[in-house]
Amino acid sequence: MSIKQFQKELGDSFPSPCYLLHSADDFLLYEAAAQVKALFSDENGFNLDSFDLKDTDASIEAIIDIANTLPFFNPRRVVLIRGLQKLKKAEAKKLEAYLAAPSPSCLMILLFEGQAPKLFDAAVMKAIKVIPLAVSGRDLPAWVKAEAQQKGISFSDEAVEYLIESAGTDLGMLHAEIEKAASALEHGSSVDKDTLKDILYAGAEYSAFDLTDALAKKDNRAVFRIYERLNRQQGAEMLLGALNYHYARQMSGFSGQQKRSGMNAPHNLFSLLHDADLGLKSSRSFVMDDLLYKLLKQG
Repeated sequence: MSIKQFQKELGDSFPSPCYLLHSADDFLLYEAAAQVKALFSDENGFNLDSFDLKDTDASIEAIIDIANTLPFFNPRRVVLIRGLQKLKKAEAKKLEAYLAAPSPSCLMILLFEGQAPKLFDAAVMKAIKVIPLAVSGRDLPAWVKAEAQQKGISFSDEAVEYLIESAGTDLGMLHAEIEKAASALEHGSSVDKDTLKDILYAGAEYSAFDLTDALAKKDNRAVFRIYERLNRQQGAEMLLGALNYHYARQMSGFSGQQKRSGMNAPHNLFSLLHDADLGLKSSRSFVMDDLLYKLLKQG
């Protein structure tokens, strides 16, 4: 998990002079920026400067001047630059010149939304510590537990699985639900599945967990009744994320004994889920209805 590499650098107070953090998930960049600010912010904010190229009026020259300014009663100044994907070619060249010979009294952290950018010369890139930020499906439970611990609560394994199957795999949504649980409980609380269910769905009739349960039981009427309610509460994208996670977990559990007993994994399951994802992104109608109908027909 690349998050572990970031956490290690964070724990060491980022010993290198320049870092480039990139991710396809903007939430991970937002969270990384928040953790950097929490680590280096002081009472007066003299030595931490943060810029977002998507909405700042500051020029690259002005940002570089700040990076070259000596820190105030501190060994290092910290310059955090978000929105690097908005950097124009001419501006990138100016920043590249700084990165080739960075100030020894400044820590510069660049955040880029997307794959690793090719904004700078290869020789300069070698001098920058590049960290991709991503959380795979396999690492998602560990990420949830770590987020909960940061909020002062601990989740049981069953609570983690219930949260992901209920809320989906969107990291921002999971983070929000963890915060909701933390605000409802005392610091240091242990959270089991039943406790979490009461917190997340107080006043709600169904969760995504109920939808996957109805699908497993092949209960056609319940599936579409639950989906209709959930679609109004959560939206199709979140539900599709929950279904993806649920079936990925289910498929990983197909053992040799299950196969010998005649229980076979549906061969086109993930193709159906992928097609539904493309359908939602292209705003096609009745995508989820069609997916649920096909899942009900699976053996």
